[in-house]
Amino acid sequence: MKNSFKTLWNTWQWGCGRTIMSAVAAHVNSISVGMCQGFSAVLLPQLLDSKSTILVNNVEASWIASLGVISNPLGALMSGVFMQILGRKTTVQLTSIPFLIGWIIIGLSTDITLLCLGRFISGVAIGMSSACYVYVAEVSLAKHRGVLSSFGPIFVSIGVLIVYSLGSIMPWQVVSIPCALTSLLSFLSVNLTPESPSWLASKGRVADAGKSLMWLRRKPSLADKELAEILNNLGDGNGSTAPMLRDFTAPAVWKPFLILVCFFVLQEASGIYIILYYAVNFFQVAGSTVDSNVASIAVAVLRLVMSVTGSVCIQHVNRRTMAMASAVLMAVSMAACGAYESAYGPLSVDARPYGWVPLACILFNVSVSMLGMVPLPWMMIGELFPLKVRGIMGGLVPSLGYFFIFVTVKMSPGLMTALTNDQIMWLFSAAAAVAACFVAVFLPETRGKTLVQIEKLFSSGEHEATKGTEYLEKKFKPNDSSAVYTISSLVDVCHK
Repeated sequence: MKNSFKTLWNTWQWGCGRTIMSAVAAHVNSISVGMCQGFSAVLLPQLLDSKSTILVNNVEASWIASLGVISNPLGALMSGVFMQILGRKTTVQLTSIPFLIGWIIIGLSTDITLLCLGRFISGVAIGMSSACYVYVAEVSLAKHRGVLSSFGPIFVSIGVLIVYSLGSIMPWQVVSIPCALTSLLSFLSVNLTPESPSWLASKGRVADAGKSLMWLRRKPSLADKELAEILNNLGDGNGSTAPMLRDFTAPAVWKPFLILVCFFVLQEASGIYIILYYAVNFFQVAGSTVDSNVASIAVAVLRLVMSVTGSVCIQHVNRRTMAMASAVLMAVSMAACGAYESAYGPLSVDARPYGWVPLACILFNVSVSMLGMVPLPWMMIGELFPLKVRGIMGGLVPSLGYFFIFVTVKMSPGLMTALTNDQIMWLFSAAAAVAACFVAVFLPETRGKTLVQIEKLFSSGEHEATKGTEYLEKKFKPNDSSAVYTISSLVDVCHK
């Protein structure tokens, strides 16, 4: 037992502990994301109650829910620009500011206009939070990247659970207080982490990149190798590479772009976010005999448990396998729910046999979605794109993903009115089945691969293995007494 603790401590000390701390600090923003996403599920039933101080109709309620999503693309695009210019860490830290402002406005709202404004501003922050995945991908070692990126869905699930639980016993104004405090915690925690070494190197700040790597890895040999790989990945050997138009038309960019966009379209079509944003209403529509507030909390608990399970699996199971299994099981669960609705839809809720079946199917669907369909497209944004364009594409792709979420959330009330319950379930089932086929054919496998290796999956050419070393030898010449000219010595100086 003593040796086990010693091994664990050594692992923490040499390269893992500070990386884990940086990933956790970045993903505190994900708790705020979950709070915003789950807030409409507890806010709308309270607003639609006749005792509410702010009375709204169904149309206004749908806008309040969707305004938390409609501004997500704007925030994602902003994060792409900020990541490219200001850096990954700075962008992650800036994300907490609109979160804080949005929650303060929501908590102090006395009419629907302020409420909508607060939802819109917090929605901008949700979009900006996509920077967390890029930052975590760049500060992590290849063997740890999957599990550290999976902290994002775990923390989102924690945020949803907190809001669902508090919203079932408190007014929505009170619920906004811990939400605001969480965003403040995020701002303070990110301040303790270093900037992404990849971004620093891409700006020509090689010495700073070495310092960042030494802070993260605490082992010169690891920092030595990783700095060389980063410089190799820059491609042209000049240490400062601004993306140009031809960079965005390269196969290493447009191929993963199309794959991720299609993945997001199928993700939204499978109904994942409809269930999340309209949890209480959805259980009522599905004909569950279980109290809708209790059912929504059960969804949040399951999301958290399965997020943790997914983070364990992602270290040992291929990405493609997890996504396929998740999609297939989602399709089966929604098909079973659709079959139940087809058989017993004409009956009243109280007269239906096995009234727990709809709830069980939906809970199972939520559970298996967290194994692949929900987290993987977000996690892979930080993995699939080359360093030159990773900041810009890390904003563009999430902006499209959030746009698709907005469309589905805004269409949901009309969808539930236009279609019967069983038709909705069959639609979700069909979309999940198509997603399984798409993943099997097109999704690349990234587990255990470095970001450079992933880029080569889509590139037609190979990188020259010596470009990183050549750059350092040009930048730090032997006759320059104020500098060093090998990677190892650079890292050693940074360490001192």
